Amino acid sequence: MSFRLDFVVIEQQQNQSRLALTLHNLSDKPLAHWSLHFTMGRWIQAQSLTRGQLEQIGSYCVLTSANDEVLQPNGHFYTEFNIGTAPFTLLDDGIIDAFVSTSHDAPLIQPIPVEITAFGLQHPEHERHNSPLEEVTGICIIPKPKHLKPLGGEFKLTQHAAIAVDHIMAAGASRWLSNELECLLHDDIATRSNGNIHYQFREKLAPGAYQLLVEPDDIWLIASSESGFCHATATLLQMIPAKTSHQPDAAYRIPMAEVSDAPHFGHRGMMLDCGRHFHPLKRIKFLIDQLARYKFNVFHWHLTDDEGWRVEIDAYPELTRVGAWRGPNEAIQPQFTTIGQRYGGFYTKQDIREVISYAADRGLIVIPEVDIPGHCRAAIKSLPDLLVDPEDRSAYRSIQGYNDNILSPALKGTYIFLTKVLDEICELFPAPYVHIGADEVPKGVWTDSPACQSLMDEHGYNDPKELQGHLLRFVENHLASKGKRMMGWEEATHGDKVSKETVIFSWLSEEAGLTCAQAGYDVVMQPAQFTYLDMAQGHSAEEVGVDWAGKLPLEQVYNYQPLSQLPADDPAHQKVKGVQGALWCELVNNQSRFEYMIYPRLLAVAELGWTAPHQRDWPEFSARLNGQLQYLDKVGINYRRCE
Repeated sequence: MSFRLDFVVIEQQQNQSRLALTLHNLSDKPLAHWSLHFTMGRWIQAQSLTRGQLEQIGSYCVLTSANDEVLQPNGHFYTEFNIGTAPFTLLDDGIIDAFVSTSHDAPLIQPIPVEITAFGLQHPEHERHNSPLEEVTGICIIPKPKHLKPLGGEFKLTQHAAIAVDHIMAAGASRWLSNELECLLHDDIATRSNGNIHYQFREKLAPGAYQLLVEPDDIWLIASSESGFCHATATLLQMIPAKTSHQPDAAYRIPMAEVSDAPHFGHRGMMLDCGRHFHPLKRIKFLIDQLARYKFNVFHWHLTDDEGWRVEIDAYPELTRVGAWRGPNEAIQPQFTTIGQRYGGFYTKQDIREVISYAADRGLIVIPEVDIPGHCRAAIKSLPDLLVDPEDRSAYRSIQGYNDNILSPALKGTYIFLTKVLDEICELFPAPYVHIGADEVPKGVWTDSPACQSLMDEHGYNDPKELQGHLLRFVENHLASKGKRMMGWEEATHGDKVSKETVIFSWLSEEAGLTCAQAGYDVVMQPAQFTYLDMAQGHSAEEVGVDWAGKLPLEQVYNYQPLSQLPADDPAHQKVKGVQGALWCELVNNQSRFEYMIYPRLLAVAELGWTAPHQRDWPEFSARLNGQLQYLDKVGINYRRCE
């Protein structure tokens, strides 16, 4: 390449770092009227630059020389600046993507690629964290079943297998099993009354519970609910060896056993951020396959954010025509990666129905998240005539670096927009819940808006946070009129206006979840320090990911126990409805990194949700995890190696 960018830490304190940036012109031609465009995940103190001028919107930075300096052949431009955050420890903390442009290209930007060298950390750590696994013993099921008894012997699974279904409740699970077996055996699988793999209804079993019996000539999957049949199917699939036997009949030899099992928590979820980077349907379906295999029952789909609107809305085609795309010449500026080109995508309503149906056959509900009132930049940029208050002079900056991403609770257009969008979301998604985000509304918002001040006076509000509560109460009531229950991050309680019917997801800390549970809210525990799979998996500088909530190795995920500091009889435990993992995707834009961040930690999250704490044991889990690795290898998952 003709241009190279070096970025190094030159001084580092607890909450302040000084960095140096050098742009090299490696070509044989001078570069005039230039600007450097780059992305990084922290806020640069623009006034601290020693040379040049900087504008930053979110992660997107544009650096220009103060005096329109010409960058000579084999010359360089050097500047220093400050960033007021915790010290840098990861290579991923550096500049993510970059290009150069010149004003000669105006009005359109023509990106010129730039090579980025490795981030120059002051004291990089290189020792890789390992999680040694115990030797495989017995039948390796994750999550750990309540009761598993090996019986000796085996069931030979061949192309002659057939599925028998005696109840409509097993229809979805049997379709899932049939699909998996056909892929495995490379042949069609019959469904007939005298099949040797039996789905059998048994009313006395609790919802979600199941029994599985593997005999020499028959397999019995027994449950009283759709979810129970899916859980039985998941266990059976895990019992099928990753390879066929070497004997002439080439059968998959399933060990004979009896299993009796039921989940510990009712909510066992995984959240995927598709706002920051768009994930294609194939990737999402493959993730759902794995969630079902490990007995998750919720796919939480984060569909809107500052950087992208990903769900088709008939009332507002601009949301996907404008809001689903970003780039150097788009209404929404580039962010994170792929900044030199138009980037984005969205899901049509047919795409979403396909995912919902696919997930339902595998025992998962799909909960949509439409983030409000913050994280709304893509929507606001798409519909400025409806969502921008021209008289609002409030000055704020969100944690992600935006000053224009918050809906106004005093604007009539906000309520028109939310009503139409949520009506279509409620019609599209059959789940009884809609997640509305509600996180990270910054200080300073709504404080210099005549309309917002008038609304506060009208209702006797004293704190701008009450305006958030005002808006969320409207949304909660509207969702209730559609038969939906509202979910939100813990900031949904800000302003003290939503009812205890709202389900709160605790993300900032364990303590935040405890506070909400003690206040009477149903809570799903999702503290970043234990469940955020975008966190780096060790202290080595080469680990990919982020670390604002700390490093998160596999063992730390597994050893999490919600509200473990409370006595077992404390009533707050009854308000914890489950646990959830999450993958935020600022730095996740391809299948390889997607899988590396999720696996094998996803399997640890699975056991947190399903298996009672007194039954969990790290060494024993690690042996079962070791037994699962052949499957991960077989299906080509790029998991982080444990040692």
